[in-house]
Amino acid sequence: MDIAGLPSDILVEVTASIATRSPTPLDDIVNLRRSCKVFRDATAARKVGRCMAVDREWRLHWWDKARFLSVLRWCAASGNMEASYILGLEEFCNRRRKAIGLWHLRRAMEHGHAAAAYMIGIITLHDSLRSPGGAEQELERLDWLCAPISAGPRTRRRMASVRREAVSVMRRLTMRRWRLAEPPTPCTDPWCGKVETETAGAWAWDGDGDEER
Repeated sequence: MDIAGLPSDILVEVTASIATRSPTPLDDIVNLRRSCKVFRDATAARKVGRCMAVDREWRLHWWDKARFLSVLRWCAASGNMEASYILGLEEFCNRRRKAIGLWHLRRAMEHGHAAAAYMIGIITLHDSLRSPGGAEQELERLDWLCAPISAGPRTRRRMASVRREAVSVMRRLTMRRWRLAEPPTPCTDPWCGKVETETAGAWAWDGDGDEER
């Protein structure tokens, strides 16, 4: 059967499924886009960006951050809340653009992203410490928001999982590239690295006379 004869909504569903389940979603979507015109049109659908598993593309953040952020913006504009969450932290923490960073985080929180809600609470609590009486009000609000957590151990485990997820993303975003160490300065001692053989005494026969300086 000719692929071009398939309905466009089926092609979009297939492409979105690949974007969701593939261990390398971006590479697979790019290959699909290059394969033929029908898949090129299908990969441009908003549903593909909404379903893209951006949390599996951290290697791109390391090797080509500009492209990684471009993918995040496209996915966030398509309704991908994980992309909005990561983009919000990038804008808030690394680029110091707090307003747009909080906008992305709140957008993800309003759509049920737990880690985004956790980070919004931490940021708000930190800011409230600077104003008199703000910390108490914020803690009361956080207690009200987190009241269901005390309902049982399963919910507390969920909260611990959300905290670990938030810490993991923050570490990835704020990690800096390692700088290669400069080559050591050569030693000025002319005997450095040379072997000095000591033949005097009774120790020369068993090899103990070889001593490296």
